[in-house]
Amino acid sequence: MSFRDVLKKESIIIAPGAYDVVSAQIIEKAGFPVCYITGLGNEASDLGCPDLGLTNSVEIIRKAANIAQVVDVPVVCDADTGFGGVTNLVRTVKMFEAAGVGGIHIEDQTFPKRCGLLAGKKVITAEAFAKKIQAAIAARNSKEFVIIARTDAKALGIDEVIRRLNLYVDSGADMGMLGDGYTFDEYTRIAKEVKAPIVACSADEDHFSFQPNFSVDEWKKTGVKMVLYWHLPLFAAMKAVEKAVNILKTTGSTDALKKDIFRYKEYQKVVKLTKWLEIDEKYGD
Repeated sequence: MSFRDVLKKESIIIAPGAYDVVSAQIIEKAGFPVCYITGLGNEASDLGCPDLGLTNSVEIIRKAANIAQVVDVPVVCDADTGFGGVTNLVRTVKMFEAAGVGGIHIEDQTFPKRCGLLAGKKVITAEAFAKKIQAAIAARNSKEFVIIARTDAKALGIDEVIRRLNLYVDSGADMGMLGDGYTFDEYTRIAKEVKAPIVACSADEDHFSFQPNFSVDEWKKTGVKMVLYWHLPLFAAMKAVEKAVNILKTTGSTDALKKDIFRYKEYQKVVKLTKWLEIDEKYGD
């Protein structure tokens, strides 16, 4: 099933953000219809760096290709600004599509970009980004590959956010995306006034002051089509690792972690060890 098929089938898509291949496998195993790859999670897990546009296209596309090989659901990936100018964007689109990814989102920030939660973001003109969208659309080989146009222009006002997204849709984008956090009423208005399905980002606890922790039912009522829980798998894993290693360090034992860590049998199910051993037995020496 393609990403477009999932968009047609699901009333709303909830997508936890994979930060590596095994987290993608766990997300798929939990029953989510799409595997989303978070840029923040990729930079943290691969580079140990913050989300400041420090990664490059080859690094994240390599990860996306590895994920696309082992999950059976469509893969959607954060592509920042396209990792440079319009020629870089064209190459980025072609490489993601060749890697088996079902769609990407690109944003109208200046390059290098920064995390949507950070102050000081700068955006290029809407008209310049519309041309980048046109170039991205022209670069793809198949219409099945979904181009999502993200705007980080909240500081310019909601009217400008809506204007930009509609311009990007008119330029060929399949979906619009919001890089900032919004209120329920703002999401509802944007979803009604933009001429394409909307992708939104959930908030982590440090940012509930300006965007509530909406439930899935509340998200449905806003009218948005897809919600990215970009932080959930990475932040949960970081907390779990911190707890586990500190318990080992302070107690000299892992006994207290029996309910908090995978057993080997659980691990081998996720990575499909049995399948790989069967291949080795059938075709190996």
